[in-house]
Amino acid sequence: MAVTLSPQIRILDGGQQRLLKGIGTLDPGSLAAYRKSGGYKGLSRAVTQRSPDEVIGEMAAARLRGRGGAGYPVADKWRAARSAPGDRKIVVANLMGADPTSLGDRTLAEGNPHLVLEGALIAAAAVGASEAILAVRRDWTLAIERLRAAVADAEAAHLAGYLILGTDVSVSVSVWEGSGAYVAGEETALIHALQGDRGMPLIRPPYPAERGLWDAPTVIHNAETLAHVAWIAGHSAAEFTRAGTEASPGTKLVTVAGAVATPGVAEVTLGTSVEKIINLAGGSTGTVKAVFIGGPGAGALAADELSATGYAYDELAAVGSHIGSGTVLVTDAGTCVVATARFLLDFSAREACGKAVPCRIGTRRLVEALDRILAATPRPNDLVLLRELSAKIADTALCRLESLAPRPMLTTLDRFAGEYRAHAERGVCLAGSCSTDAVMPLLTPLVEADRLPAS
Repeated sequence: MAVTLSPQIRILDGGQQRLLKGIGTLDPGSLAAYRKSGGYKGLSRAVTQRSPDEVIGEMAAARLRGRGGAGYPVADKWRAARSAPGDRKIVVANLMGADPTSLGDRTLAEGNPHLVLEGALIAAAAVGASEAILAVRRDWTLAIERLRAAVADAEAAHLAGYLILGTDVSVSVSVWEGSGAYVAGEETALIHALQGDRGMPLIRPPYPAERGLWDAPTVIHNAETLAHVAWIAGHSAAEFTRAGTEASPGTKLVTVAGAVATPGVAEVTLGTSVEKIINLAGGSTGTVKAVFIGGPGAGALAADELSATGYAYDELAAVGSHIGSGTVLVTDAGTCVVATARFLLDFSAREACGKAVPCRIGTRRLVEALDRILAATPRPNDLVLLRELSAKIADTALCRLESLAPRPMLTTLDRFAGEYRAHAERGVCLAGSCSTDAVMPLLTPLVEADRLPAS
């Protein structure tokens, strides 16, 4: 029996089936079905057979890196939280969907909520946390419904709450609903929102693992990271590292959209070439021009780089891109990369929380310069301004979202400088019309996203 997911979610065939296994066929509301497929085996091991240090050691052996964008080693974050002083410690699952075009976390929350919950419980047991908060965008109504049901069923089965599985481990779990502001993807901004304040990032250090929510050591992971935690605990670190590369083991949920035949969510082995990922979505519907990887702060790759570039943390960083939110946006010859870069940068500028002046004002000045270039009315130094101001924004950034905001523009300026010059000097769009039509299936959610502060 097929299980209903939100209409924009489509699971692509041909990828790995670790986290996505059973989604769309297994009933996400059935605890029995999840346990029959091996669910909560990892939690049982973590609380009845292993010490917290052993659980953390297994994550270290798996070399699991956070799937939320920065790729920070999970075990390092857990060790910092476990060793931090204080009786109260907290685990937060970040399902705020900061990039509304990325569907990986939403797919997991709707299609396999127990997997996310199990990962949060394992993390809590490992770091000594007595609380776990599942922070979810309030417009993900189906995800919220299924997560709440999963929590209730797990508590009834003594898999969550008081004295888990008869041990002395107790973890209270709650589901918190918040507005889907882009800045909520930054963990200190999410902490502010959870405390009832406006979602704005904090200067670090101290890091949340040392002092976070209500001044308690706090571990924050996105849903996909926690799903991998549950998978590793239920299988093994050795099994996890059989996929991927040495530096980037495992798999990653990728949302492929834009000028492709079948947009959707795929689970790919890290290190898979970008070209093969596009082929999982049925290939491009036209001649590929640029591929934007990583969401609103995406780095763009040219068509001739796709087969040689692996989708992995270090490999993407080497070519000026990053995994980010897990989106792969394909554009074709009819798409103006200048207009697309301007669209993404404008989204980041409008979503700025306003705390940091370089972000609040600097990104807006960049958009204005791009508008002048697109209108063929540039100032003499506008092309120079784009690079110099971007460097200042990155150097003074308060959060990662701010530092990445100029990246779509900078990477297209590097790879498609001729398109910028044609606009600025001759008022000519080499794509033919400054159109972003080919990418609108992905960009439309950015327009419609809830831009209220994360509170």
